[in-house]
Amino acid sequence: GPAAEALIGYARELSEAAYLPGTYYRALDKIRQAAARLIHAHPDEVTFVKNTSEGLSYVANGVQWATGDNVVSTALEFVANVYPWMNLESRGVNLRVVREEEGRIPFDRLAAAVDRRTRIVAISAVQWCNGFRVDLTRLGELCKDKGVLLCVDAIQALGVHPLDVHAMNIDFLAADGHKWLCGPDGAGVFYSRRELVGHLRP
Repeated sequence: GPAAEALIGYARELSEAAYLPGTYYRALDKIRQAAARLIHAHPDEVTFVKNTSEGLSYVANGVQWATGDNVVSTALEFVANVYPWMNLESRGVNLRVVREEEGRIPFDRLAAAVDRRTRIVAISAVQWCNGFRVDLTRLGELCKDKGVLLCVDAIQALGVHPLDVHAMNIDFLAADGHKWLCGPDGAGVFYSRRELVGHLRP
């Protein structure tokens, strides 16, 4: 397909041009713009990551945490959206895991888990294990009202379900390209709301 042809062309250019700036390096701005359009972001809010895990780790390790802070997540998350938050325990940050009910995460349980010390809600747009889709618009409104950051693992959604980071009040989003985007491993997208870019210390 197109992704395979692009990779072949990229490998050929690198071998022939000895990594000198060529077609693919010049295409980066267009790729960034296309990625931004896909999630309705501004191009300067988007960068590239090698996978979803790297993007989520930017957030987990980049936020300035205080002892007693907490992260709210769910029991359905893929490990890439669990371990970075669990790792914060040594910094005094508690991971609150909301349990599912018959494969679904009740919105009221998510809302009840958020309190005045919640800094981030970390959740997948579509759960890898069963396809459950959270109402990101409703969750984004809740997070905005509570002053909580919303971090979305979008790998199972990007390219098949519409995502609008501004309309959904998503603060951070990460996704690799090898699922619905039909791209290769190692070519992912990371979004940070413009106002928050300077607050992350990767």
